[in-house]
Amino acid sequence: MKNIHTIRRIVATMANRLKKMGLTLSAAFKKAWELIKGKAIESKVAGVTKGNRQKALARIAAAYRPNQVKVWLERDKANLHDNNAVNVIVSVNGSDNYNLGCIPRNLAYVVSALIDKGFYIKAMFKEIRGHYASYMNYGAVITLQLA
Repeated sequence: MKNIHTIRRIVATMANRLKKMGLTLSAAFKKAWELIKGKAIESKVAGVTKGNRQKALARIAAAYRPNQVKVWLERDKANLHDNNAVNVIVSVNGSDNYNLGCIPRNLAYVVSALIDKGFYIKAMFKEIRGHYASYMNYGAVITLQLA
């Protein structure tokens, strides 16, 4: 188990970020403690329609199981549109790394602060959703957990 001081520091960082997003301080601390105590946070991956990412998702959906896809997060400070951007990088069976997209902006605001402070956030690939009809796009879902 982590040191209680480390846990409190993580909660305070998350609560301050949530407060800046518009929650009251009390609600922000409650939400931060819920996130810390919870097993994992499920999140969609944003930006999966850009470039060849739809082809990559179609290939992953057709040929691989979710446990074969390795996922990790990489902070992107050079992003011009979002200073808190966190990229979702995937690798299938040890292949080359591929940028699948980003964490949604509201979650990235909290996660980026933790990554910048040196905390490790474990990311796992959950599933590919969508493409129920030919005109629909694929989407990816990951789970995040404080390690």
